Amino acid sequence: MAINLRKIDLNLLVIFEALYSTGNTSKAAERLGMSQPAVSSALGRLRELLGDPLFVRSPRGVAPTNKAREIIQPVREALAVIGRQFTVADSIDLATYTRLFRIIVSDPLEALVMPSIVRTLLTQAPGVQIECVQATARYAEDIREGNIDLACFAFPIDTTDIVVKSIMAFDLVVISRRDHPEITKPLDLATFARLPQVAVAHELRGLTGVDKNMVAQGTVRRTPYMVSKIWSMPAMVQRTDLIGLLPRRFAEEIADNFQLDLHDLPMPLAEQYAYMLWHVNSENDPGHKWLRESIMQGLQSNRPAGIQ
Repeated sequence: MAINLRKIDLNLLVIFEALYSTGNTSKAAERLGMSQPAVSSALGRLRELLGDPLFVRSPRGVAPTNKAREIIQPVREALAVIGRQFTVADSIDLATYTRLFRIIVSDPLEALVMPSIVRTLLTQAPGVQIECVQATARYAEDIREGNIDLACFAFPIDTTDIVVKSIMAFDLVVISRRDHPEITKPLDLATFARLPQVAVAHELRGLTGVDKNMVAQGTVRRTPYMVSKIWSMPAMVQRTDLIGLLPRRFAEEIADNFQLDLHDLPMPLAEQYAYMLWHVNSENDPGHKWLRESIMQGLQSNRPAGIQ
């Protein structure tokens, strides 16, 4: 069915994109500075024009239909093209800027870079919100679909539509509970290979080269327990005989809180890196550039000794 483009108000597409990104009518309204009834009314008009419900109720708000999934990328590309043509400012006015950023930041990086950004939000940017969400193996698709604005973690990707920037190097240490009965210092390779470990889940761990590097050196880790987030690891190590691997700086920060001992790895590992990733369509977005620059400033101002 052909659609008469003269009947489609550009604002309807902006509202459609916001609904798709947030998955919630109230959040979309807040992001756009509109009332919830106005958003619902606009959605009704677009549903009538396209002959599809576009969104259905879900436990967390609304979920897109197949039709919505089909058109979201062309809509975003069109809005990006229009936005680039009409954007005349290279910066934003934080005092009046309104936006919800959905980002992924690994636990070690969150504690390092986000406090300074949050302080800026509280004092200078009352209309800006940042929602930090849990990473999954489909993070690249989330970036492409616009569900995630930006990601900062140790999972790079080789593709032309996502920008990947190395932002810092780090090394790993082994953590154990203090006075672990089976560990003598320094930790030797045989003990490391023998002791059960807690690690991040397969779908996330498989995105890094740590285990492949170990296997190449003849070491296979025993991982009877796996977690979805790094913050779960120190608590599990504190209360069991499990050991684990964490970035050194993060481990140093939390060691006293969880009564942990830190041990150098008994084998060489390739240098590890943290990356920032975003879609190419956001490259020249002034608000997105502000967020990226703020994260880099947070890294620079809080860079501890030993982190390059």
